[in-house]
Amino acid sequence: MIKKYIKEIEKKGYVLIPKVISEKKCEKYKLILERNFKKYGHKHANVKQDGSLADKSLEKVVFNLHNKDLSFFALFQHPLVLKILDVILKKGSYQNKEPYYLNNISARCPLKGNPGQLIHLDSNLAGVNYNIITNVMWYLDDVDKKNGTTIVVPGSHNIKKYCNNNKIKNKIYIKAKKGSLLIFNANLWHGGSSKGNDSSRWALVLGYARWFIKPSFDYMKNTSMKIYSKLTKEQKALLGFDLIPPKDEFTRMTRRSNFFEKPSKF
Repeated sequence: MIKKYIKEIEKKGYVLIPKVISEKKCEKYKLILERNFKKYGHKHANVKQDGSLADKSLEKVVFNLHNKDLSFFALFQHPLVLKILDVILKKGSYQNKEPYYLNNISARCPLKGNPGQLIHLDSNLAGVNYNIITNVMWYLDDVDKKNGTTIVVPGSHNIKKYCNNNKIKNKIYIKAKKGSLLIFNANLWHGGSSKGNDSSRWALVLGYARWFIKPSFDYMKNTSMKIYSKLTKEQKALLGFDLIPPKDEFTRMTRRSNFFEKPSKF
């Protein structure tokens, strides 16, 4: 099955895998997200109301899930996901072995009236030869066209230009049950549909990137030692604590280290 999923991602740019985790686990994660949004949502910086991708005024968003609850690592490190990423995010690197890490760790729930997102890509490089960033979405609620689902454009990950939202054909609206998993090349043209009802629509939005791509947030500065001390070696590697550039030429001469850097006081 792993080879089949990889072929779909390479051909279409994405694969939808149904019901990977149970409804019970979905409800558990949703409770954690609701609690954290209530606690931190009103403190988010630079909240815009301009209809851009940065506009979070009509959605609930929780960022940096690694420092909210360690139970999320069960999804970050899910064996099915990592087996797929071990192929597509290492392909083309030196001996197909160079590492990748989680460069974006968030969750979102669009609210009723959300107009949806413009179709876009997340790699910042249209149609690059290799899959340099892979997005992994865990749907914690059922999703369909009315519920603010993901829109994808099959095959668009190979197009070497940015999309014109007025001329996009062959849009597909993902329909999936809670607990399902969407994995796609970040070059794929995608977006979110408008939200026509007031039902819950939480999804984890995880970005896994090749080691030389910078993260969305600085984990060295937003991970407390209390959390860091509880992480396994595998979890520290997944957050890229061995991918931190050296402070200067007297500290280290390599961009990657053979040990895990400790985060700053937070």
